[in-house]
This record gives sequence, structure tokens and C-alpha cells, in this order.
Amino acid sequence: MIKIRKISKKDDLSSINNKNYDLFIYGEDIDERTSFVLNEVKIRPQINIKYNNIKYDLIIDKSSFKLNNAFDYFKNKELKSILIDTTSLDFPDLLYTLDAINKSSKEIEITLIYVEPEQYKKQKSMFEEDEEFILSDNKNSFSALPLFAISNQTNINIKSTLISFLGFENFRLGQVLEADDGANYSRLVALFSVPAYQAGWENKSLKKHTQYFKQLKTQLTLYPGNNPYEVEKVLSKIYKGCEKMVVVSLGTKPSAIGIITFLINNVRNNSLKKQLGAMYDYPIKTKNRSSGIGEIYIYELHSTTE
Repeated sequence: MIKIRKISKKDDLSSINNKNYDLFIYGEDIDERTSFVLNEVKIRPQINIKYNNIKYDLIIDKSSFKLNNAFDYFKNKELKSILIDTTSLDFPDLLYTLDAINKSSKEIEITLIYVEPEQYKKQKSMFEEDEEFILSDNKNSFSALPLFAISNQTNINIKSTLISFLGFENFRLGQVLEADDGANYSRLVALFSVPAYQAGWENKSLKKHTQYFKQLKTQLTLYPGNNPYEVEKVLSKIYKGCEKMVVVSLGTKPSAIGIITFLINNVRNNSLKKQLGAMYDYPIKTKNRSSGIGEIYIYELHSTTE
């Protein structure tokens, strides 16, 4: 089990280097804020992690591990405290990293860094409300995440509840619904971050997604976008009333953290009567998709053997 213990904001990362971490994990350096973290953090050793969705491998420090065995990397090392930069990690990278740490059967303190940008790259438009954010370079189909997929052995007559944390790329939700065409989902719970990354942006996100709400019975829900603990609570409440639930992370990185801890803590309880899963579409993030250094968030987690 992974527990979220503390959430804080920092003016800089200087205090991070004063702590005794056994390992620093990071992902792909694609913009100013990821470069900022990699330049500021002096913790050693440092390793890069990336999930390969073609081979279903987790690449840890240039070595490939099958997902079922990725915990061996952490189990075979003396680790009590790990620092992770979530800014540079995609959703599956972070999901499988935390899952592997948790399955190493060790008590480990985990500190997560997330740095917001000052601004995301936008496509010019005559009207402000029609502005599009340039965050991804391609569109891929959604597929179930290995180890976190609903079993085909469950009752096929019962459709799933689709849970989608929404961001600014509305086409991604459209891909999920259009590919399904009513086959697997009975309803959509669409979650919007409030307060948004910038004031009023939640309205932009809502407007861009409205066209899809007619395709499926939809419930709109608000959640605090920078608080993964509250995201866990929202998901737990919804899951109590579902036999099958599929989660799609399209929103903020802090919301992704809450989704990930919820999945890790609950998928292990999947049964023929109750199922939880997740999907992802592996977008290729646009280089220099953001600029500037915004708020710095620190999330302190604890991985237990419970």
C-alpha cells in the first residue's frame, strides 16, 4: 500500500538537497521546468526510468525489466528514501515505478516533486476561448494498462463506469468514446480541476469537452487539481457504487498521483464481482510544450508492506 502523508509548496528545491535520499528517479527532459529540476537536484545516484509500451518493459537505468519483475531492481538495493521527479515522468512511467517500489516489500519513504510551468504553449486564435494548447505531437488509440486492466472473465453484460480527469486536449476524451461507441461504458464521470492551473481555465476545459457529454450519460464532478489525497477520496467514493470502473488520466500531474496511488492500493482487490482498471494513449509530448517555472509542489508518500 502507498499512503499520501504530506503535501507542501516550496519556493525552490534547495531544501531537497539537504535530505538524505538513497536514489533520485527522473524521466524525459522536454522543457524548461524539467531542465530546472534536473539541474537543481544534486542527489546521487540518479537513474532514468521509461515504460516501453511496445515490449511492455520498464527501462530502469538502461536495463529492461518485465513489469511483473520490475520490483527486483528495488528489492535488491538498500533503499529507505527515494526522490522522484514527476514533472518529467509520463503517467505509465510513474504508475509502474511506484508499483514496483511498493511490490519490493520494503518500508520506503517516497518524495515526489512536481513543478508547474508559468505558461503552456498555445496555438494562436482570433478568439481567446478558441485557443488550443500544443501539448502533444500525435494521437494514439487508448489501450488497457498491463497489470491494471479489467479482466475479460468478468460479466460481459455489465458495462463499466468511465472516469475521466479532464485537461485541455479534448480530442483525447473523444478518442475514448468514439472507439467504444457505447460497447463497454454505461456512464461517464467527468472530473474538472478547481481551482484550475490558471483562473478561468476550468471553463475553457469544460467548453471544449461539452460536445462529448451527449454521447454517454454524464456526471460532472469538481476536484482539487493539486491535491492527490482528495483525488483518492473522490475515486473511492465513486468506486463504492461501481461493479466495473475504468480510469483515464487526462488532467493535472497531481491528479495523476492520486489516481496512481488509488490504482495500486485497490487493483489488488479485483474479483469477478468487482473490477478496477485504467487506460492510456501514450501521447508524444511536444518539445518545449511549456515555459517558465511556476509553483513547486512536494508530495510525501510512504510505501508499506501492508
